[in-house]
Amino acid sequence: MYYADRQTGNTGDMNSVEEQPKPASADATFPTGDHLVLDVKENPKTWPATKKWVCTTIVVMMTATVAWCSSIYTAALPDIMQDLGCSQIVATLGVTTFLLGFGFGSLLFAPLSEIWGRTQIFRLTMGLFVAFQIGCALAPNITSLIIFRFFAGFFGSPTVSNSGGSITDLWPQSNRSVPMACFSAASFLGPVFAPVVGGFISQYAPWRWNFWVVLILSGAVYVAVLFFLPETYPTKLLYDKARRLGRENEIGQPQVCQQLRSSLTRPWLMLFTEPILFLLSLYMAFIYGILYLDFTAYPIVYKETRDWSPGMAGLSFLGIGVGMTLATIGSPYINVIHRHFVLRLGPNPEARLPHLIILAWLIPISLFWFGWSAKPPTHWICGIIAGAPFGFAIIPLFLGIMAYLTDCYGPYGASALAANGVLRSIFGAVFPLFAQDMYKGLGVSWATSILGFVSLAMTPLPWMFYRYGPRIRARSKYHQKTAADPWE
Repeated sequence: MYYADRQTGNTGDMNSVEEQPKPASADATFPTGDHLVLDVKENPKTWPATKKWVCTTIVVMMTATVAWCSSIYTAALPDIMQDLGCSQIVATLGVTTFLLGFGFGSLLFAPLSEIWGRTQIFRLTMGLFVAFQIGCALAPNITSLIIFRFFAGFFGSPTVSNSGGSITDLWPQSNRSVPMACFSAASFLGPVFAPVVGGFISQYAPWRWNFWVVLILSGAVYVAVLFFLPETYPTKLLYDKARRLGRENEIGQPQVCQQLRSSLTRPWLMLFTEPILFLLSLYMAFIYGILYLDFTAYPIVYKETRDWSPGMAGLSFLGIGVGMTLATIGSPYINVIHRHFVLRLGPNPEARLPHLIILAWLIPISLFWFGWSAKPPTHWICGIIAGAPFGFAIIPLFLGIMAYLTDCYGPYGASALAANGVLRSIFGAVFPLFAQDMYKGLGVSWATSILGFVSLAMTPLPWMFYRYGPRIRARSKYHQKTAADPWE
């Protein structure tokens, strides 16, 4: 669950997927004059470190809470089926609708944050996200629960899709690695650790308490957003300053219709006309789908084949979580690798890919390992450890591919990442729906092996674009056409 805001240029940092906005640029959302600028106290990048870390912590907590909500639902599936009288596929639609709402909400709220500002969007949508947790907790039937989950995902989407932009607003590239690593960890570790806690909640309390817990967490974060999170988007700050000084004529009016039109249409056009974007987005979406499929498959494996309790079955996700934690800790070292290849290859986008060529192999290795070691008589620890390579690979793969797409498409990087994000959400929404039939029909070993074979077929993609990327980019109108907007 990771997106970016409007791109204005290439990135120079593995963890900086979004480039800092340019308030004095003619192509910004608010056209600005040459003489009106933010002073040192007004510029978020020059705020005191304490203030920036307070803002970063709030943003990371928002991200973790919404990411947590996306998967804690899976821990309550058996109780929801029994209490509300529905099949597992129907109950699983609560995951599907959340992710669909999340994906499509990002397309709308990302451009709106550049018009109204990031904090205004956070305050509006986070409040509605909290409200829909009450709806989920009190839902009288499965239909209302599924609808409430969709709107929870829809209004929760800005807390992930716009949070990376907030961190970019606050930190210069030279100091951005640690804050961006924290944000990435929240995006991925939240969904992984939620079923761990949710399993014990479902074991010792009614299933509705999963949503009450999310309500408590999100309510506390919402209070922090209301009182302690100032606006960070420099273009919006500059516009507010011009309005205070009565100099709006130097700034102009927000280009609402043009911005929304571009954000809602260009991503789809690029997705189906750009081979680099389509294939790498398909690869990332497949991996993302496997992650959410695991939230349904792991309980099947450990509850039914090993007769574990819901709480113990939730602990099976710790292998993936440990792998992600190690990847987060090691993310600053990826910058060192990137700088090495920049010196060797020059500032080409393909300098983002060499380490991904190796990491991509960890995905099929992890899947085959899990598929053939998860069942008795093999010791239970083998299957859990098998998740660690998957968790270790997923974060640098996502960050590296998103940075590569941003470098490839420059000013159109936001549209590329938006298309990438929606496709991920669709795969994450659909994969859990067939997990039960797939694992019960084919068995754990062969069901997981099918996923392993598909991922193995996609493993050469980073190498392919490392080798042939420049030739493919030369034929891309979005890579070549950086000055004129094709929509104008």
